[in-house]
Amino acid sequence: MDSMSIIQEILGFGLSIISVFFKLIFAFIAGMTALFKGRSFIFWGMATLFLPWLFFVVLLIPRKYPKFHSHIINKEEFRGKNPVIASIMALSAIVAKSDGNISKEEVLIIKKFISANFGVSYEELSNYGGVFDYGKSHPEEYREFTRIINTFYRRKDYIIAIAYLFVSIAMQDNQISENEDVLIRSILFELGLSSYEYESIKNAFTHGQGYYGGQSAQGYVGNEDFLIRKYSKVLQVEENADLHEIKKSYRKLVKEYHPDKIASKGMPEDYKEFANNKIKEINEAYEYLSKSKGA
Repeated sequence: MDSMSIIQEILGFGLSIISVFFKLIFAFIAGMTALFKGRSFIFWGMATLFLPWLFFVVLLIPRKYPKFHSHIINKEEFRGKNPVIASIMALSAIVAKSDGNISKEEVLIIKKFISANFGVSYEELSNYGGVFDYGKSHPEEYREFTRIINTFYRRKDYIIAIAYLFVSIAMQDNQISENEDVLIRSILFELGLSSYEYESIKNAFTHGQGYYGGQSAQGYVGNEDFLIRKYSKVLQVEENADLHEIKKSYRKLVKEYHPDKIASKGMPEDYKEFANNKIKEINEAYEYLSKSKGA
C-alpha cells in the first residue's frame, strides 16, 4: 500500500470519527429538546442518531402538556382547557379565597400574569371561569394542580414568579393572614420552594427587604456564627459546605433570580426591584462565604 492510500485511509477514518461525534451531539441536543417538551429523551435521541434529519422535526413538535387525573379531567369545567393555565387559575383562586373573599384587584393580577406568560387574551380567560370557581370550592385539590405545574415547568425561575403571584394576591389587603400563610407555604412547598425562599418573597412585600430585613454583614461584625448561618440559608447550602458547593449553588441561584430573566413573567414593576435586591443578597452571601472558606 503506497503512502497516498495510507493518507486517504487516515483521512477517511478521521472524517468518520468527526461524523459520529457530530451525530452524537445532534442526538443529545434532540433528546434534551424532546425532554424539555415533555417527550421521550431516549426515543428522539436514538432516532436522531440514525436519522439526523429528525433533529428538525424535534424542533417543530409542540410541547406536551401534562394531564389531570381522571377525577379532574372528566369534570366539565376542565374539558378542553389547557391544564397548566387551569392549574394556575385554580391555585390562584384557592389563595385568593383563603381570606374569605376575592377582590377585583386580585382577579386582575391573576389575569395579567397568565395573559403575559401564555399570550392568552382576557376574553379567552373568561372560559376558565368554571376552573376558577372550582378552585375556590376545592382547596383540598391543590396538590393535583401543583403536580401539573411541576411536570410542565422544569425551571425554578417560573416557580419563583408563580410564588410572587400568590404573595401578591394575599397582600392585596396589606397583610397575610395566618390561614393564607399556612396555605401558601404548603402550596409552595409542593412546588419545590423552601421556607426561606417563601419568607424572602413575603418580606419583600412587608418590609421591602429580604428575609433578614436587608441588614448587611456590617451590622453583624464579630458574630461570625450568625453570618455563616444567615448566608448559608441565602445560598441554600449547609453551614459546613465547601467552596465547590458554595460556587455551584451561587451560579444556580444567580440564573434563577436574574432580574432580566424573571422580571419578564408578567409581574408588577416591583417584582424587578425584588429580583435586584435578591441578587444583591446572593452576591453578598457568596462574597462572605467564599472569603470565610479561604478563597
